[in-house]
Amino acid sequence: MKKSVLALTLSAALVLGGGVAAMAVETAPQPTPTSTAAPKLRKDRAAIEAYKTALAEFRTANEKFKADKKANKEAMAAYLVTLKAWEDANSARLTAQKEFKTTLNAALKTAKTTFETARAAAITSYNAAVAAATTDEAKAAALVARDTAIKAAAVIRDAAVKAASAAYDAALAALPPLTEPRPVPPVSQRPTKPVKPVKPTPAPTASTTNN
Repeated sequence: MKKSVLALTLSAALVLGGGVAAMAVETAPQPTPTSTAAPKLRKDRAAIEAYKTALAEFRTANEKFKADKKANKEAMAAYLVTLKAWEDANSARLTAQKEFKTTLNAALKTAKTTFETARAAAITSYNAAVAAATTDEAKAAALVARDTAIKAAAVIRDAAVKAASAAYDAALAALPPLTEPRPVPPVSQRPTKPVKPVKPTPAPTASTTNN
C-alpha cells in the first residue's frame, strides 16, 4: 500500500514538473528585433528649380533644332529639283560642252607629252656630246644645241596649247546659250543638337537605427 502511494506521488511530481518546465520554455523572454530605417532623402529645391528652367530651355532649343534640320532638308530638296530642271533644259549644251572639254584635255596632254619627249631627247643628246667632246668649245656647242632644242619644243607645245584652247572656246561659242545661270546650292549651317539636362538626385540624410 505504501509502495503504491509512493509511486503515485512520484508520477504526479513528474507530470507537474514537466508542465512547469514547458511553461518556463514557453514564457522565456524573446530578444527585441533590431530594425534599420531607410535613409531619408533630402531634396535640393534650388537644384530642382534650376533643372526645370534648364529643361524648358532644352525643349525650346530642341524644337528649334528640329525646325532648322527640316528647313535645311527642304531647301536641299528644292535645290535638287531646280538643278534637275536646269540640266534637262540645257542637256544638249552640257553634253557638247563635256565632249569639248574632253577633247581639250586630250590635246593639252599630247602637247605636254610631246614636249617632255623632245626635252628628254635633247638632254640625252647633250650628255652624249659632252662625253665625246675633247674641247671646251665642243661642250659649249653641245649646251647651246640642247637649249635650242628645248626652246623649240616649248614653242611647239605652247602653240599646240593655244590652238586647242582657241578651238575649245570657238566650239563653246557656237553652242546655244544657257537658259539661265546654273542654280546655286543653298548655304546652310548644320544645326547642333542640344544636350538634355540631367535631373538632380536627392542627397540621403544620416540614417537612423532603432534598437
